[in-house]
Amino acid sequence: MDKSEYRAEIKFLVLEGQSAKQVEERLTAVYGESSPSSATIKRWVKEFQRGRGSLEDDARSGRPSTSTSPENIDTVHKLVMENRCITLHELEETTGLSYRSIHNIIHGKLHMSKVCARWVPRMPTDDMKLSRVTISGALYNANPDDFHFRIVTSDETWVYHYDPESKQ
Repeated sequence: MDKSEYRAEIKFLVLEGQSAKQVEERLTAVYGESSPSSATIKRWVKEFQRGRGSLEDDARSGRPSTSTSPENIDTVHKLVMENRCITLHELEETTGLSYRSIHNIIHGKLHMSKVCARWVPRMPTDDMKLSRVTISGALYNANPDDFHFRIVTSDETWVYHYDPESKQ
């Protein structure tokens, strides 16, 4: 449930004349572990008893975040799209924003993650070995006389390559 829905129920129970303890017992009985904490319930009961009408949080003082402005988000997005291999430190130097702000923009606002493109050695699985035996059997059945001349031997290492641009 949304916190404003819990607050609406607390307000309703306060208007019925129930105490903070009764409100807490009722919410715990209905919602169990997902109910608000005892301190939260007591705070909102006091607020509603004083005559508060709004269920929303009050506006807070403080500086608004300027690093995650739409202009900065667009700038970081354009730089990343131009060079997908760019690092956070390079973005930090280019934009003048802090490392943490750039990290927040890329992961929190743009929902991007870094995928590294490199060669990765893998050991063959049982399915890969079975596939190799099946293909070899088909080659042998096709022409048993020339079978030995068409085999290239190697070790048991399979190497895969992932290209993030084409996702292949």
